[in-house]
Amino acid sequence: MIDNEPDPGYPRTPEAAEDFLNTLTYDDTATLPPLPPATDRIEQGMVATSFKWTPEMRDRVRRKAAEHGVTPSILIRQYIEMGLLAEQSERMIPLADAVRALTSLPHSA
Repeated sequence: MIDNEPDPGYPRTPEAAEDFLNTLTYDDTATLPPLPPATDRIEQGMVATSFKWTPEMRDRVRRKAAEHGVTPSILIRQYIEMGLLAEQSERMIPLADAVRALTSLPHSA
């Protein structure tokens, strides 16, 4: 059963939402969290390698990388890392890695 009721504390009417928004204050002096590293920064210190694959596989990787907002190189590296980690049954993996791996699986019907 899906509960369509808004969580307590959320405005339930347009007027309550407007009142809430009018009470918000903005602080331009607050420190911003650091941005994630740029792709060129991530690629520093990496070594190049090559392998052969079909044009179809290359195109699939490019599309999937674009969906994830990363370069094909980063996507391939992530998939290889996940595969290598899966081979180490005695090693625990970080929760973030497990979630990333699970969310990359195709949805079941």
